[in-house]
Amino acid sequence: MFESPIFWGVVIFAAVLAYLIGRNSVRPVAPATPTAAPVDAKSRTAVARSAGGGADLSAVRSWGYQLQNLDLARAAASPFDLLVIDYTRDGSEATRLSRAEVERLQRKPDGSRRVVLAYVSIGEAESYRPYWDKAWKRDKPSWLLRENPDWPENYSVCFWDPAWQQLMCGSPGAYLDRVQDQGFDGVYLDKCDVYEDLIAHQRKVAATRPAIERDMVDFIQSISRHLKARRSGFMVVMQNAEGLLSHGDLLPAIDGVAKEELVYGVDAVEKKNGEDEIAWSKACLDRARGAGKAVLVVEYLNARDKIAKAAEIVEGFGYVLYVAPKDRELKRLNYDVLEA
Repeated sequence: MFESPIFWGVVIFAAVLAYLIGRNSVRPVAPATPTAAPVDAKSRTAVARSAGGGADLSAVRSWGYQLQNLDLARAAASPFDLLVIDYTRDGSEATRLSRAEVERLQRKPDGSRRVVLAYVSIGEAESYRPYWDKAWKRDKPSWLLRENPDWPENYSVCFWDPAWQQLMCGSPGAYLDRVQDQGFDGVYLDKCDVYEDLIAHQRKVAATRPAIERDMVDFIQSISRHLKARRSGFMVVMQNAEGLLSHGDLLPAIDGVAKEELVYGVDAVEKKNGEDEIAWSKACLDRARGAGKAVLVVEYLNARDKIAKAAEIVEGFGYVLYVAPKDRELKRLNYDVLEA
């Protein structure tokens, strides 16, 4: 009986079946979602950046910039992949955007995700902001400097001063913390180049800081560390001050850099910048682009031929262009200006 071929066939079949059952019992459970197809390095970067908060700065191919007279419905209906807007409608805490309004802006008309960044000036104090103390007009703190002649009610600051930095972030009710808590994907830091203004126009103040560029790098790094510790995936974009990109340790602190008037407008409205000046800025901005950071450019133009030229140059550099009206007021979003 035990030498029967039928008997041994049954034994072998039973052994194989037991092995297969045992192996399946220790196999890891398959994931609920299908395994993703292999991705290239650029796609991996996009996935990594979007993992924290659902937004993806590396995927931005168009952007808009409006700081006044926000029409929420029009902004939400815009085609832009990224919007830079103010935290409030008129600068005051009473008119700040609600989380629901920010979330509305984060969805494009086709349902896809849009990045929404909040504009914050870190190099000038603005008298219409919640942090402003009316007593400063008659009794200025030591860090509050003179008014910007081009932008009334904007005052240069000693940005390295701990009192100013604590107003911005890290203290109870700090301004950047409030902005972050409203649900924005990140912040768009303006007046990072205020050190240039101080060197040019307030030399005695600037002379007290022998490493004034380093002071700004340190400030941006501290802002980035603080905000990213509070919320994973939160983005920090620096406007102008592209010379700071020569400090290699700044790059890990930012997710992108924006440049105003790369091609036109430094010396006069709609006047072409010198080739050397454009080349210098490009060399700086390319450091960020080479590190995988987004590079945004805003040109202030109305003339159709100059818009076309700016688009040719900026897009040729691999940057993302937005064209705003030449008055620089940023009171409305320009739709389809590059295609019109």
